[in-house]
Amino acid sequence: MQHLKKYWLPAVCLLCLAMPAQAQTKNGTKPTVEEYMDHYQFDEAEELLNQDIKRLTRRRKPTTAEEEKLQALRKMRSVMQATERLTVIDSLVVDKKTFLDHIRLSEESGTLHPYAAFFNRPDTNGCTVYRSEIGNKIYFSQPDQNHRLRLYTSDLVGGQWSTAHELSELEGDEAQNYPFMMSDGVTLYYAAKGSESIGGYDIFVTRYDMDEKKFLYPENMGMPYNSPANDYMLAIDEFNNLGWFVSDRNQPADKVCIYVFIPNEIRKVYDTNIYPPEDLARLALLNSIAETWGDRGAVQEARQRLQVVRNTPPKVKKRKDFEFVIDDHATYTVLNDFRSDEARQRMASWLKNKRQMEQRQHQLQLLRDQYAASEEGKRQTIGHQILQAEALCEKEAAALKAEEKHIRNLEISRLRQE
Repeated sequence: MQHLKKYWLPAVCLLCLAMPAQAQTKNGTKPTVEEYMDHYQFDEAEELLNQDIKRLTRRRKPTTAEEEKLQALRKMRSVMQATERLTVIDSLVVDKKTFLDHIRLSEESGTLHPYAAFFNRPDTNGCTVYRSEIGNKIYFSQPDQNHRLRLYTSDLVGGQWSTAHELSELEGDEAQNYPFMMSDGVTLYYAAKGSESIGGYDIFVTRYDMDEKKFLYPENMGMPYNSPANDYMLAIDEFNNLGWFVSDRNQPADKVCIYVFIPNEIRKVYDTNIYPPEDLARLALLNSIAETWGDRGAVQEARQRLQVVRNTPPKVKKRKDFEFVIDDHATYTVLNDFRSDEARQRMASWLKNKRQMEQRQHQLQLLRDQYAASEEGKRQTIGHQILQAEALCEKEAAALKAEEKHIRNLEISRLRQE
């Protein structure tokens, strides 16, 4: 990653400059409502909107669009009052298509992948995949049957990814993408477009309820993480105590800015009694990351950790699709480990059959749960289905065990010939 060094910006992302209160556009005209809102100049934006509403009302024309902007403005003003006191230590402008390559996480934090590369499928939506440290669970985005981007999860079972399960409890969004799961396996960050967003994609956080077996209602991360622009990935490396979030605020269409920050153990917000609105707006916009530096010693230490992360080449992990013990000296983890062509082909079929059996066992458990919750009249029918399913599962398990032994013997025989 040494070649990135010349692009690393020590102060702020390019073009991240606030518009002065009396600013004018290049052609000399006054800024628009949208331009004022983009720079958190809410008083000026509200004044223009009220003027537009009065003018349209006099002409007896609809004011729906202006009223909606006024509502959005009030929401942004409210969100800005709770801006998190975040220490941003660095920022980096990169191509939007490759920003995952520049988020350097420790191996304890899991890995991030482009959807197309991970699944080897075409993708025009910029979907991403998060894979856990152990490598047996993923969270990802892909289009549903209505072509909306939704979040899904899948588990590695028998060397194959299980059928994708949609996180349907996270409903109501136009689009969901860029998931990242904390090492606790409970806290999930992702980006979404919807009614709860300030504008475009916003970053949200939700937590998994172990009792209810579902994620809780998500919370908007607020400012400075979110803005009227698109704010994408948020990832936290607990091992190195570094956080990363990605935004296209004030960037060209093909660029994004990656902000690196020191994660707060407890959320801290700026005191609005101390910071006047114009200063709070600058902090919420991240006009200058140097303005977020309180403890200079902590900033210096974090930058040193960041430098180590940047200069350490990423470890190349051996792919691990399954664990199949051959003998006391060899355990295979991918199909290409097999020397015997027949053993390799049989192993591919064995993995497929094992996955089907595990799915059947899951269905069997659902039948048992249904039996326990059913009335007496329905139990006879369900009980008969359970007996049939149990017999089939026992038969499949025995066949898999026999085939496993045969595959192992084939491979051992091949190894002895070498």
